[in-house]
Amino acid sequence: MTHFSENCKPLTVVPSNVRTQEEIGRLTADFNDVCLLILPPDDQIPRTALSQIIQTIDAGLGQKATLITLGEPTSLVHAHQNTRSLHYQLWISIKRGTLQYHPENRALPNHHFGALVHTRYKGTLKHTATRIQYTYCPACDKTTKDYGGKKHTYSSYGTLISDIWRDVVGNLEGDLADIIHRFADLFGLDMYQELRVLDCRHLWPTAKRITDKTDTPYLTQPALFINPQTPDQEGRLYQGDCLETLRRLPDNSIDFAFIDPPYNLGKNYNNYADDLSIQAYFDWCDEWIREVTRLLKPGRTLAILNIPLWAIRHFLFIETILELQNWIAWDALSFPVRKIMPAHYAVLCFSKGASRPLPGLIGSNKGINIANSADALCPLSPLDERYCLRASCVRQRNAFGLTDRGQLSDLWWDIHRLKHNSRRVDHPCQLPPQLLYRFISIFTEPGEVVLDCFNGAGTTTLAAHQMGRRYIGIELSAKYHQIAQSRHEEIRQGLDPFRKVERPLTEKNSRVPRMSQQIYEVPKKTLQLEVRRVAQLLKKLPSRDEMIEHGRYPIRYYDDYFASWGEVCAAARHDGMSETKEQKNTNGTTLAPTPHQMSLFDRGSTDAKR
Repeated sequence: MTHFSENCKPLTVVPSNVRTQEEIGRLTADFNDVCLLILPPDDQIPRTALSQIIQTIDAGLGQKATLITLGEPTSLVHAHQNTRSLHYQLWISIKRGTLQYHPENRALPNHHFGALVHTRYKGTLKHTATRIQYTYCPACDKTTKDYGGKKHTYSSYGTLISDIWRDVVGNLEGDLADIIHRFADLFGLDMYQELRVLDCRHLWPTAKRITDKTDTPYLTQPALFINPQTPDQEGRLYQGDCLETLRRLPDNSIDFAFIDPPYNLGKNYNNYADDLSIQAYFDWCDEWIREVTRLLKPGRTLAILNIPLWAIRHFLFIETILELQNWIAWDALSFPVRKIMPAHYAVLCFSKGASRPLPGLIGSNKGINIANSADALCPLSPLDERYCLRASCVRQRNAFGLTDRGQLSDLWWDIHRLKHNSRRVDHPCQLPPQLLYRFISIFTEPGEVVLDCFNGAGTTTLAAHQMGRRYIGIELSAKYHQIAQSRHEEIRQGLDPFRKVERPLTEKNSRVPRMSQQIYEVPKKTLQLEVRRVAQLLKKLPSRDEMIEHGRYPIRYYDDYFASWGEVCAAARHDGMSETKEQKNTNGTTLAPTPHQMSLFDRGSTDAKR
């Protein structure tokens, strides 16, 4: 096990191999601890039976109970659909021990299943602070994640657990012991004593779920954009309402649609209110999903990115008109904002009828090379998760001929959100271009048409342009539309639109105000370490007044350099970490690494090439 749960009193695991549905009601009636329900693999449980089970548990659990449901993504979607009084808390994606491949390469191999967490109580999920131990790149012996200048703000043991678990693996068809014991630690609180496991995998060994499809009329509309028969044209950008523009596009004209819609979370988009009522939001989403479905060619794919809870609702609507290919779990490596880091972004991939064999899986796009892209980028050959993304390490691995690639699947960990402002334009929510390089490589051939009806500053259409695809981008904001247009012009001039450029930025994907650029008289790290010293002196996190009294630096530095007092105290919460694996003796001094601990590069070219 590679986790540590603070102040944990591990729950007693009580397993039950459920043989009848009636047993479930008996085992969950007035149960006030943690219940773990294991559903059969491959969606073998009939939907009516799943509905009855979830509703029985929903009605029976006690007032402080927590319900964890393990299962395939489709099963979990329909499990959530049948909750009535339980409250959604979390969707955790868990790495599958054995990949599951699809016939004729019509979908990505499945590499994860899920754990859906609900509680009877409202409010924040109650659980222990659990940390995942750092992992180290076997080539350079540094942490697989580059922590940059923030190492002093992290724990020496590891980072807080996220909602994507890749350090432990399990199979719904077999052993889940490590997963079960992690939950016993994660919920090892004084309020709980027992983790009751209801294993339902033997109830329906042969049943298969059937999803009914609803016939939806799609009316032919007059064409607005280029004739699909003229592949020499690049594409078009439109400024205006997405629904109005989509309705003017012709049927069966799009080869791939990637949609990253507003999430209705109150973000500050230019000229758009991201705060509809929840019913109005999903009614609106259903409208543009229907229009995009009409535009797709048969066998082509719609991919929608969203947070897991909203993805559940999208899934329930889309499955009535399209065929499921994959629930892609994108581990976007968010920063800690609570005890479980929200790293999981869901990408729902559905095809119009039976999917064609995916171009990226049948060899069509194996030689793709993106000009000016990072050395580590191979859209169809993801980085092996044991290796880091540091440019210096990547160059050495390439020079040594080291194989550092893994299997492309529906679990993505090697593409991270933009961290540096030099890669941003003035838009609050920008995706990394590497994400779109991968999608476009998987789902399209050169010359095919890519659609994004919430094109923003143009990441999707720019990636398509760079890769020789035609594109259609629709954007409501005139400001973002103009930014996208200017960036496409940069491509025509031979420039990389995703290069590093210092730009004035006014918009931010956070309620925390952007700090103005300034020259620091005292480094921020020095100030944060001073707060750690005062915290150790006081045996608690210091207040602003206490820093005035005990600190060595004027308080104005803290007021001017930091966005919040929480950021001021970031280093005081932890003892700091080193990105290099070290061995210490009992008096705390560092010892030289053993031959086994040395990096591959330190051992010479012979070992590196084995």
